[in-house]
Order: sequence, then structure tokens, then C-alpha cells
Amino acid sequence: MPRHQFAKAVWQEENAMEAADFRQLLQDNPKLQQWIDQSQTLTVNVIHTDTSQAGSEVLWGSLIYKQSSQARDVRDVFHFYVSPELLVTSTVDFEEDMDMPRHLMIKQMENADSSIEVMMILLGGMVGSVLHKIDNFEERLHELLWNIKEHNNRKTLEKIEGVRHEILLWKHLIMGFREISMVVEETFGGNVREYREYERTSRRIDRCVMLVDSYEDEINNMVDMENVVANYRGNEIVKTLTVLTTLFTPVMAWGALWGMNFRIMPELDLRYGYVMSLAVILLSTFLLYLYFKQKGWTGDILRSFDDRREANKKQD
Repeated sequence: MPRHQFAKAVWQEENAMEAADFRQLLQDNPKLQQWIDQSQTLTVNVIHTDTSQAGSEVLWGSLIYKQSSQARDVRDVFHFYVSPELLVTSTVDFEEDMDMPRHLMIKQMENADSSIEVMMILLGGMVGSVLHKIDNFEERLHELLWNIKEHNNRKTLEKIEGVRHEILLWKHLIMGFREISMVVEETFGGNVREYREYERTSRRIDRCVMLVDSYEDEINNMVDMENVVANYRGNEIVKTLTVLTTLFTPVMAWGALWGMNFRIMPELDLRYGYVMSLAVILLSTFLLYLYFKQKGWTGDILRSFDDRREANKKQD
């Protein structure tokens, strides 16, 4: 498999971790062999270190660097073993576009001071690919912000839940990069901060974390806004139904009274009983309406009716 020999570093790519060549490149360590055996079934990030010998520290593990937002089991895993002299990895799925151009990254590795820095260049390319995808996510998030204002309905809420799930996946993905950045310093000492590529990749990871945290706050605010609007609309609907039901109470009450079938009912013999009953019903309803208006219980409802009427006129 490809072996890249640089001035101060070596990077060996291997297709299959379980192959004999891959095992021969690594130290005789039970934890390493166990990690190789379990590598095909890993579903989470795994990081191990061996710092028992000063100056011969090693770091190995597996990193999920791509995750589909549509399918749980669709993911790309990066397996790595790094020491100051040697970097052994599984084959990297380079994206031959603006995200991870293989030839430019290998050219960048030629100036690396150690295999640790080559490792950070690889991580930097992966994080750059994540950043590019987050930019596309930002465009959809911006469109969703305006949909909340213009088309606030069930479909919009479903879209909010969709982007909320997606941002959680981004956050989980970036946590793996951030952990490796911290473990590299923990394993090889604070001197790695002097590596230019370590500093560059660490800042790129921090930028990813900042963006994802900011977008998460925006999504949470959208959810809160949606809940406020939904609660307001629900309260207005209940209030409208309550007022309308109460306003029709006189009609139902007087209608029930005069709809009785008693043999002796004085009102039945009145010459103008029908007109008088209508007058009593209308007067009772009007007095009840005046009471509601005085209490301020109908103002918002009437204004919403007027607003809808004006909107319909404009559409016509």
C-alpha cells in the first residue's frame, strides 16, 4: 500500500487493518491487537495511548469523520496509529474537490516536522470538509429562519426538528476531532503546540465548535419561537371559541325556555310574542357583548377578524 516518505516523517496507508502487514507495522501490544480485531464493528470513537516509555509514546484509535444524517449505519471511520517517527492509517477517502484535495495535502506534508504533524494535516483536511458542509447547512438554516416568519405551519416545525437532529450529529462528529487534538497534546507533551499544523488544525476545530454551538443556539431559539407562536395561537383559538359560545348562551337559554311543552305557557298567547322573544334574545346577547368589551375580552379577537378581512381584500 502507499508509503509516503517525507523529510522528517513517514505515513503508511493500509487498506485492511486486519491484514498481516498492518499488524507488523505496530508494536506488540495486547491493546493494539484487540483494537485491530474490533475495528470492523466499531460504532463510536476509540482512542488509546501508551506513555509507559518516555520519548516513545504512541497514540492509536478510530475516528468517525463522516456521518450520514439520513441513515444511522452510513459512516466513514478513520483508523490511525501515530508515533513521532511513524504514522499508519487506514485508507483515507479523499474528496477530490475543494474539501480534501489529496495532492495539495501531500505537498503540505512534505514540510512536516514529524508524523504527529502529518496526522494533524489529515485531521485538518477532514475538519475543513466538515466546515464546507456546515456552510451548506447554514444556507438551509437561513432559509428556515424566514420560513418561520412567512410560513409558520406544521411543515416548518418538521424542518426545524430535522435541522436540530442534523446539528446534533455535527456536534457529535466534531467532539471526536476535538478529543484527538487534546489527546495528542496529552500524549506527546506541550511541545506539539509549536507545530504549525497542530496549531492550525486546533484553531480550525475551535472554529467548528463555535459555529455548531452558535447554530445550536439559533435552532433552540427557533424552537422556543415556534412554541410561543403555537401556544399563542392555541390560546387565541380557545379564547375565540369561549367568547363565541358565551355570546350564543342567551339564544340557547331562551330557546330552551320557550321550547318547553308545558300546557300552560302565558307567552304562547301573546300577539307579539315572537317579536318580543327576538328582542329579548338580541338584547341579552348585546348586553353580554358590551360586558365582554368593557372587560377587554374581545379586543384581540375582533382585531384578528378585521386583520383577516383586510388581508382577504388585498388578495382579491
